[in-house]
Amino acid sequence: MINLLLALLAGLIGFLAFYLPHIAPAWGSILPGIVILAAAYFLLARRTGKQFEVIRTAAEKEMMARKPERAVAVLQDGFKMARWQFGIASGLHANIGVLLYVQKKFDEAEPHLRKSGAAVIKLWLAQAMLGAILFRKKQFAEMEKVFDAAMRGNKNETLLYAVYAWCENQRGEKKKAIEVLQKGLAENASDEKLKTLLGRAQNDKRLKLDGWGEQWWQFWLETPPMMMGPGSGAVFSGRQRFGRGGGFRR
Repeated sequence: MINLLLALLAGLIGFLAFYLPHIAPAWGSILPGIVILAAAYFLLARRTGKQFEVIRTAAEKEMMARKPERAVAVLQDGFKMARWQFGIASGLHANIGVLLYVQKKFDEAEPHLRKSGAAVIKLWLAQAMLGAILFRKKQFAEMEKVFDAAMRGNKNETLLYAVYAWCENQRGEKKKAIEVLQKGLAENASDEKLKTLLGRAQNDKRLKLDGWGEQWWQFWLETPPMMMGPGSGAVFSGRQRFGRGGGFRR
């Protein structure tokens, strides 16, 4: 984007600065040009990253104040930075999609969650929520593609395996659910929650993801305990913050 173009221009100027005055031959001028290009891109990307962090922090404050609509508006304003740096747009789409999803605005969330998949590193929470939407729509082939792609880039996110396995188990694909959990344990051998979940799957018991707490309940695939009784209030207790992976953390 713009940062890359500016860095390329700086690199070209660096090359010419050595080549035209005959300080170095053409081949000898390439290295300083590359060094200047890399340094310029690093500094420009860092500057844009700091600007994006300001927007992300402002959106986080709105969420902590229980104003999700304002948080979405703040993030939407960040798209003016997307043309400057790769990855900004997909990160914004991921956070907006997650915000809309946790408000149960699934139809509004879906296009944003889909666009978050353009990132080189899959933003796992956004992609897992997209998988959950496809599960609800019974678009199982696409659901599996989304979950599989998310797992390839996020092998240590145990909840990702758990949600995928839950969806497979719920639609009757118990063998597939077991395979997913086995993959998760192959990457996270000491994780007790995955071990327990795999044991339940192998013994044909209901998969319970309660151990992940609010992280699980925000998928809305099961009714959170706080909503089960009469007169229940907010779905989530405590404060939540934006996570870098396109979602929330405690």
